[in-house]
Amino acid sequence: MARNKEKKEKKKKSLLKRLAIIFCAILLFVGAVLGVLQVGVWYAASSWEYWQPTYEKQDIKGILTKVERTDEDYEILYRQTGLTRLGIDGLLAQNKVKKILDIQDALFACYPIKAHHFNPFTYMDVHDGSVEIPMAALEDGDIIVTATTRVSWWRYGHAALVIDGKNERIIESIGPGSNSEINQANCFSDYSSFMVLRPKVGAEIKAQVVEFAEKNLLDLPYQFSVGIFTDKFEEDIKTSQCAHLVWYAYKKFGVDLDATGGAVVKPQDMANSEQVEVVQAYGYNLDTLWK
Repeated sequence: MARNKEKKEKKKKSLLKRLAIIFCAILLFVGAVLGVLQVGVWYAASSWEYWQPTYEKQDIKGILTKVERTDEDYEILYRQTGLTRLGIDGLLAQNKVKKILDIQDALFACYPIKAHHFNPFTYMDVHDGSVEIPMAALEDGDIIVTATTRVSWWRYGHAALVIDGKNERIIESIGPGSNSEINQANCFSDYSSFMVLRPKVGAEIKAQVVEFAEKNLLDLPYQFSVGIFTDKFEEDIKTSQCAHLVWYAYKKFGVDLDATGGAVVKPQDMANSEQVEVVQAYGYNLDTLWK
């Protein structure tokens, strides 16, 4: 009887010891994972280079007041403002010479950057809150992307679809725990980098894309794994993420903006698509953009 009791006590102690070892191993594993993620946060922060021109700022008023501009003029304007021919002509059509000059000032200015934390191990690089970078004249169907959003070491970025260029309204899927919603495009003006992209399709398709997005892509729960555990393109999606939402709206009408064709579409994939043109680049090297 005593021996049986002693054996039971030994078994109990042995079991408790094994459980303690397993528990400690789990804690060490979780701690290691969290440590790696935090190291990734530091790495991503230190590896990001906020680009600014190293060349001299020029007086571009004379070029902007010309009746006609040459290719060389547009190249100078691009280097001085980050606005391509599309961006320059779009603002000039609205008689917004001053805004072009403001965009030039912003490109050459040196603004302080800080990391804004909004989800576990997730940050975005933004200006200090007192700066709003002027943006090109937007059109319905334009796409805005930024490389500033990062999850640990992965600089994933963010993307949004312009659904009302005149009033600068966008639809975007912000992040975990949120649903896709309508916001103002000037939220991208706070980021330390952004690009305005214009798909090379007709106005009719863009109008269909915008109408479809407003009717079908609002209030969708954010799901980062779309394309991994679910089909990338489904007839009736229930979840999405920022780049997927924009890509899906165009793919619905036969336009594939994913440059890599991978399972997960990323903002960078759309920035490098041959089916888009750059309208404005800010915070990116104007030679390489988001390569």
